Amino acid sequence: MNRAPRRVLRPAAAVAALVLVLAACGPQPPEEPAEAFVADDGSYHVPVLARDMRFDPQEITVPDGRRLVIELKNVDGMPHDLATATGLQTPLLPRGETATLDVGVVDGTLDAWCAVTGHREAGMVMTITG
Repeated sequence: MNRAPRRVLRPAAAVAALVLVLAACGPQPPEEPAEAFVADDGSYHVPVLARDMRFDPQEITVPDGRRLVIELKNVDGMPHDLATATGLQTPLLPRGETATLDVGVVDGTLDAWCAVTGHREAGMVMTITG
């Protein structure tokens, strides 16, 4: 019985399996934030991603008179949150978690940032204009 072909096939099968695993676990394309929308109640909802020590988008312009609702999702490897100058704040979110922050009607300019020590100073900030 000739066993040589089996030895040749096993390494080839192992290499093919490794290629499939690496393709599935390797770098994925970056997640993009969903489009902002006006809900049935008239509030303005903006999906925001926390990643790479920044928010995406970093600037939000709220249509006049609309209540702003931010839907924050952390897609980064470290925990993040979102705090506003008015004292509102999401919980600290691990990777993959989301939180909703009802900011209310924004009249003027409102600063927001990640409250994790050092993140704001590193540029993880957002400007909201109404």
